[in-house]
Amino acid sequence: MTSSGGWSTSALGDVRPYTLTGGRTRPTHPLHLTTRLVTRPATRPMPMSIDHEALLMHCSAVPCSVAELAARLHQPVQVVKVLIGDLLDAEALTPANPNSPADPDVHLLRRLRDALQESL
Repeated sequence: MTSSGGWSTSALGDVRPYTLTGGRTRPTHPLHLTTRLVTRPATRPMPMSIDHEALLMHCSAVPCSVAELAARLHQPVQVVKVLIGDLLDAEALTPANPNSPADPDVHLLRRLRDALQESL
């Protein structure tokens, strides 16, 4: 980090993250910090940057969360989300838990808790 608290050590500040995404600032897919991703064989060819390849490498052995990928790449989460969107569009990445809801069913969890307490 620089003395001004930025992500870059150069005098250009935030230019590098901007160039990594080709100027895009918003992801094309709804991704949470806890969304876990895993690689799959790409069906559409796409030009890949070193950062795209690094994302694929980190997701090849075990599923990784968006937050973990941002930490491993030393990039802001928003930048990583945009890059992940590229790989999702190319079908090179897929969510590791695509059928799980974003928000848990609180009613179901309460019923489960109550049933477990009754069984004790």
